[in-house]
Amino acid sequence: MLRRAREADDVDMESLRATVGRIVEADRFDGWLIELPDHVLVAVAAPLEMLGFQHYLTPPQDDLLVRAARVVWDSVAGLLDDCPADLAAEFASLGAAVTPRDAGAVARPGVSRADLT
Repeated sequence: MLRRAREADDVDMESLRATVGRIVEADRFDGWLIELPDHVLVAVAAPLEMLGFQHYLTPPQDDLLVRAARVVWDSVAGLLDDCPADLAAEFASLGAAVTPRDAGAVARPGVSRADLT
């Protein structure tokens, strides 16, 4: 089994927390879920639930929040054109937030950056 490095070490956690907060605490969150086409909702519903759980977890566990954010990004990266524009922008911000600081380990959509190590 491949042992992963601490996932939070290569991410700007302040930026990630702010981005996740804008998604899971958005006044439009329920509206986004209603507006999403079925195929996008199927792909992202469980990952969003996981992300929300990690966002509100006390005490915070950075590695789990990063992992949840990467799962959401990997689930939706190829579907941004099918999302409401404001949600697509937040998802794109999430993708940027989970991109490693060194940016040398950028993964294509659907591949976790953690799997590249």
